Amino acid sequence: MNVTQLVLASSAPTGRGGYMPTMPHVGSLPELAPHLSSRLSRCRRAGERLALLWIELEPLPAPRAEPAPAPRQDLLRTASLRVRNRVRGTDEVVQVGEQGLAVLLLGAGAPEAALVANRLRHTLTGAYELEGRLAYLGVAMGEAIYPDSGSSGTELARAAQHSLALRQGS
Repeated sequence: MNVTQLVLASSAPTGRGGYMPTMPHVGSLPELAPHLSSRLSRCRRAGERLALLWIELEPLPAPRAEPAPAPRQDLLRTASLRVRNRVRGTDEVVQVGEQGLAVLLLGAGAPEAALVANRLRHTLTGAYELEGRLAYLGVAMGEAIYPDSGSSGTELARAAQHSLALRQGS
């Protein structure tokens, strides 16, 4: 999906409850950066903040007593829907690559980002029942706040990834 398709998808009609039936998807950070920059331009004009949560999900091996886990894509799709259902309708969730999610919290600063990060960590941790089997995810999360962490989409995404790496190292 290119940037034009991403912007069109993010302005697509919403489904029941105000949520989009499908989630925008980009292949990598370079594809996400222009979308972020567009959102940052709006924030600059409105004098608002924006928080970016960078989430990486990793399917964990099933305990020995469990049969093989459900397909990886089903697990990641279910996790991404959990995220989408736990943020405000004005926030955006974009799948990045195979196992990453970028959550754009519009009008949010560091306190709000920390609150949402804790909520999402709690939401994503635990068992997933898919096709009668239990599956588990490892969750890593980093955050960055505009304008404190960067003024461009690339800078903001890299700051969130750096925050995630620091947390994983500690």
